[in-house]
Amino acid sequence: MKNSRFTSLNLCLFFLAWFGLPVLNATAQTTNHTCGAPDMHNESLTYGQVSDIDGNSYKTITIDDLIWFAENLKVTRFQNGDAIPNVTDSAAWASLSGPGRCSYQNDSSFDCPKGKLYNFYVAKDVRNPCPAGWRVPKKEDFDKLINFYDPDANGGAPSNLPNSAGGYLKNKSFTYWLSPNPNASNLSGFSAIPNGGRNNEGKFSFSHNQASSYWYATELGTGGMGFFLEMAYTQDYAVRNAYWGGYGICIRCVTDASTLNLEGITAPHFGLYPNPADALVQLQVTGDMLGKDYHIFDVTGRLVLQGTLVSSNTMLSISDLQPGVYVVRVASAHAQVLKLIKQ
Repeated sequence: MKNSRFTSLNLCLFFLAWFGLPVLNATAQTTNHTCGAPDMHNESLTYGQVSDIDGNSYKTITIDDLIWFAENLKVTRFQNGDAIPNVTDSAAWASLSGPGRCSYQNDSSFDCPKGKLYNFYVAKDVRNPCPAGWRVPKKEDFDKLINFYDPDANGGAPSNLPNSAGGYLKNKSFTYWLSPNPNASNLSGFSAIPNGGRNNEGKFSFSHNQASSYWYATELGTGGMGFFLEMAYTQDYAVRNAYWGGYGICIRCVTDASTLNLEGITAPHFGLYPNPADALVQLQVTGDMLGKDYHIFDVTGRLVLQGTLVSSNTMLSISDLQPGVYVVRVASAHAQVLKLIKQ
């Protein structure tokens, strides 16, 4: 049974501390970020790339049947060209009843690699801040991402904590994260880094190396609150909670691998059969994955099996692997990460 020591109350206390408010009782080769920061991504993965309406480029990564931004959004306009207001004054930010953006501490040097901070009104706006064909993630998108790495996580709902999904999603470098950042492996390639934040009074958080936070496009009821995904340096959980709409945090964009033709390349098929499996598993691939190397990792990030996909149907023996969950990756820009359950 999971330890339930991390609760919604603990999370609230963490955010009070994050914003400096009183808390009561309580040798690998690097892969560069598109704006030049080192150690951002998983150097063993192949990333796609997409640009926004401003011309900013972002690395992308396919996880299961979704393609995710592997960097934080920093666009200044909605998809239709309308400007997202840049609000620097604290009182003006606090009085917003519509979209607003800013740089952390009003310093644009933080935009690379942390991206810009947006309030929830941007995330839910029908004009869409993401590139054409992309969207701000809905609850079902983040649920699918979190449950892919921990089926027991229930989308990171506080009642299902702790979970292990966050370690797969977080960048593992202390260049960005405050120690200890436990179990961070970035096996997914999602490359989550801490970003700082701005509360609904316009005050910025005191630190920018403790937590990463991303808006959902999904509103919580009718009280002006939106869901967000949060990961912190103290644990490996991926947490779903809610902020007031006036908070400023980051956005990651997502699209469906089955419908997006990225730079003229249709996402190939990548399958594992049977799954769960006992002794043998068949890797079925098409498209640009033929001839590529596959790698299988355990939950700690240790490489346990590797080889080359010499045909569209490759049979693997996994009889020597211990029962548990494994991650299978192929060096392709699309659909290259799957979960394998060894019985």
